[in-house]
Amino acid sequence: MAYTLSSQCYVSKLLKQNIENNIPTTSKPQRRYPPLKKKVSAPGSSTARTLEFVELDWETSDVQSLQSLLAQERGPSKAKIDVVIACDCIYNESLVAPFVRTCMDLCRLTDTEAVGKPTICVIAQQLRSPEVFEAWLTEFLGHFRVWRMPDAYLSGELRANSGFVIHMGILLPVNA
Repeated sequence: MAYTLSSQCYVSKLLKQNIENNIPTTSKPQRRYPPLKKKVSAPGSSTARTLEFVELDWETSDVQSLQSLLAQERGPSKAKIDVVIACDCIYNESLVAPFVRTCMDLCRLTDTEAVGKPTICVIAQQLRSPEVFEAWLTEFLGHFRVWRMPDAYLSGELRANSGFVIHMGILLPVNA
C-alpha cells in the first residue's frame, strides 16, 4: 500500500519528524530526517507501506503533476486516489474556493468508470468561525454529494458539540 501526504513545502520537515516519531520503520533511518519516501510496517504486519510527501499548494499547484508522479512511482494502473483526507485545513474564507477546487481536481484524477468506485473526500475540521464553515459547506455542496459522519462512528472527542465535524464527499458528475 502507498500513501501520499501533501502540504505546503515548509511543512515537510515537521511531517518527516512526526512520521519518524510515530511509525515504526522496517529499517533504521540513516539520518535525523529521513528521505521523503519511507517504507513502514504496522506492528505485527508483514505488509510494507510507502509514505510519500508531495508539495501541494491549493492556490498554485497543478494536481496533474501529482498524477504523473503516482504513475511513475506506482505504475499507471495504480495511479488512482482512493481517499483524500483533509484535517483542519479550512480556517480562512479566502482558502475555501482553492481548497474545494483542489479536492475536485484530485477526485477527477481517478477514472471512476474504469476503477468502479469514486474517490472519497474526508474533511475533518475544527469549527472556529461559523462564516468560514458555512462558506466551505456551501461551496463543497455545490460540487460534492456530502454526508456528515454520524456520532456513532466517532470518538467522544469528535462527537456533536465538541467543536469538530467530519464530512465525507463524493464528487458530483459533471452534468449534475
